[in-house]
Amino acid sequence: MAVAHDGGVSAVKAVDHIARSPLFQGLDIHVVTVGSATSEALKGLAHAKASLQAAGIMAETTILPGQPEAALGKLVDEAQFGMLVMGAYGHSRIRSLIIGSTTTAMNCSTAS
Repeated sequence: MAVAHDGGVSAVKAVDHIARSPLFQGLDIHVVTVGSATSEALKGLAHAKASLQAAGIMAETTILPGQPEAALGKLVDEAQFGMLVMGAYGHSRIRSLIIGSTTTAMNCSTAS
């Protein structure tokens, strides 16, 4: 299972939910950020990994270069993850309408 982690509230909540739920015990979780290895990104991944490991869940972290929808799609395909967890619509509706969202782009790329 992969978790897309952009440092946002929904990503932090997703990791917290996974750590607290008995449904994810025994799974290997791969937490991934797309972008640059900034101190903020590294800190977010370290926190996610520590939270999961404290719950007894094996966790790996990775930072991938590129655009989120392309990099995440490639990762899921190549690693054959059965599930990708990601936040949805963390920005204002106007920003999403004008700029778009990664969640919508992922939906469109998996549908084709």
